[in-house]
Amino acid sequence: MQGLVLSAYPHLDRAAYLLFTIHDRVATAAWLKGLVGGGHVTPALKYRGKKTRHNVNVAFTAAGLAVLCGGEDALEEFAVPFVEGIAGRAHRSRVLGDTGPSAPDRWSWGAPQGQPQVHLLLMVFAEDAASLDAAILEVGPPKDAAGRISAVFALPIAIAREREHFGFVDGISQPILTGSDDAERFPESAHLTALGEIVCGYPNADGAVAPVPALRRCPTFGLNGSYLVFRQIAQHVAEFWNAVYARTQTNGHDDSVAAEHLAAKIVGRRPDGTPLVPGANRDDNEFGFSDDPYGQACPIGAHIRRANPRDGFANNNVPAAPAVSLNRRRMLRRGRSYGTRLDDPRADDGQERGLCFVGLNADIERQFEFVMQNWVNSSAFAGLRQERDPLIGDRAGATIDGAFTIPGAHGPACVSGLPRFVTVKGGGYFFLPGLRALQCLAELAP
Repeated sequence: MQGLVLSAYPHLDRAAYLLFTIHDRVATAAWLKGLVGGGHVTPALKYRGKKTRHNVNVAFTAAGLAVLCGGEDALEEFAVPFVEGIAGRAHRSRVLGDTGPSAPDRWSWGAPQGQPQVHLLLMVFAEDAASLDAAILEVGPPKDAAGRISAVFALPIAIAREREHFGFVDGISQPILTGSDDAERFPESAHLTALGEIVCGYPNADGAVAPVPALRRCPTFGLNGSYLVFRQIAQHVAEFWNAVYARTQTNGHDDSVAAEHLAAKIVGRRPDGTPLVPGANRDDNEFGFSDDPYGQACPIGAHIRRANPRDGFANNNVPAAPAVSLNRRRMLRRGRSYGTRLDDPRADDGQERGLCFVGLNADIERQFEFVMQNWVNSSAFAGLRQERDPLIGDRAGATIDGAFTIPGAHGPACVSGLPRFVTVKGGGYFFLPGLRALQCLAELAP
């Protein structure tokens, strides 16, 4: 499998995400053969314990696989959301909250109409800007392929940062895959997740083998592969902090302590990453929400509870289930921030900044889309009414726009009128094949 499954490459500071359209499948096959045969595509085993100079991974949209394999009928065994595409249906856009300013017809890339089709995603990681430029020249399409493999879009260079642009430590909670080194080190972790929840061809949380999509002349194509969700998300930092300060003023004066407190309630963590649950500290990631059933510490609707409820839905009247059986909706997140830091988080400088969200899962519908529809954008999540995720949720259609309830010992406080703090700028569903599948694809195309 490709190395991105096992690591986000934290030792490589810079990342480039390059999108291409395939006009000539023979030229593309030759390029792929050079990437794989030349050892440029980073395998999972290569990363173990090694500090590489640069890492490279490659993924394909359904349209890209169809071009390389000579027709859409080659994709019959792939998941329906992948084949339709992230913006292929209005229903899917509503499910994901891609409405209003985030609607696909306003995207910079990835929309089904009016833009060049995205066929291939090349991900290049390096330790600094000069190394990244050199790596892109080394592994990108050769000069003689000009016009036959066209660059569609190059996302802003992404950087591995501890804190995202709103100012909170990010990327703390990740699944620990069964069979990995970390699973052996932490066998009792609450994050233990079946390998088949992320990688095709292995048992998932239900004990069933995650389906392996096949190509006509490559029946095991999907083995060791994963569906990759990519979303470019702009973060409106000044709008977030100004909204927080406006709702915490005391006698018309700013209250920075109260503002940070409200911001932490929205996220569910303090800026340093400390979760708002009883007894948890900054380095504790094995916490649950069962000790805070009413959300008096960490609000029920806070971002981290919606994105990963952990044991929040557990039935205390029955024995606790193993972590592997509970983690049926988990995704590996491999995203990075892009854009410069905002020196004064309340003064908008007009520059775009945000997150390149990269999520890996074996079932787009049961994992990524379920989380977005039933947790992030559900107006009735865990008994709440007319609320959505206060940080990243869609605001369209809610009776009470931007409502957020904060339970308390003396009754709840309701914050209202919160605007949407993020805007989707582009996205796509990709398939990240295993190394053998990449080699097979290169040989199939001609």
